[in-house]
Amino acid sequence: MQAMFSAWVQYLPQLLRGVGVTLELTGLSLVVAVVFGFILALSRLSHIRGLNLLATWYVEIIRAIPVLILLFTAYYSLGQLGIVLSAMQAAVVTLGGFYATQYGEIFRGAILSIDRGQTEAAAALGLPSVAIMRRVILPQAFFAILPPATNQLSNLIKDTSLVFTISLADLMYQTYSALSLNFLPMDMLLLAGIIYFIFYLVIAKLLGRWELNVQQSRS
Repeated sequence: MQAMFSAWVQYLPQLLRGVGVTLELTGLSLVVAVVFGFILALSRLSHIRGLNLLATWYVEIIRAIPVLILLFTAYYSLGQLGIVLSAMQAAVVTLGGFYATQYGEIFRGAILSIDRGQTEAAAALGLPSVAIMRRVILPQAFFAILPPATNQLSNLIKDTSLVFTISLADLMYQTYSALSLNFLPMDMLLLAGIIYFIFYLVIAKLLGRWELNVQQSRS
């Protein structure tokens, strides 16, 4: 046990450097996922058949492919087409593009949950479609979006660990690098698991408090 703690103290700074990369990757991927997901949701709700079909096929195909395959495709295969992405760019494109399908379905479901009569009433008052979406639908849909959206964020955090396979120096990469030097896989992986748990716990607590404040402000 003492040897384990000694190894933790020695390699903790190295693993914490990876936490910064994991945080950056999570934040950038979340922005892409939310923005692109909203576009996908609106596209799937659109009456323009081509747009609707394109968004639907994107969601169905991307959700069916493992994230690791998408990651390798973005980092390795696109180079054959002349599109060269850095490890961070490939990771953000992959995780953002994949989780956009998850957030898109959350947004679409929340929008569809709003009583159609409210949309019709707003249209009868002469409000344009953009104003109806911004002033009537989205403020109500937000409360339905919040719980599942925060749950998807926890999945996104865990999936960032896959990027060590393309040598992005995140927490998992730094863990693998450390255990390749000290040959203490159990010690290093346990330490990484604890850091991931703390990371997740802090994010979950912050989001939970924010969600509670939103619910209280609503009532």
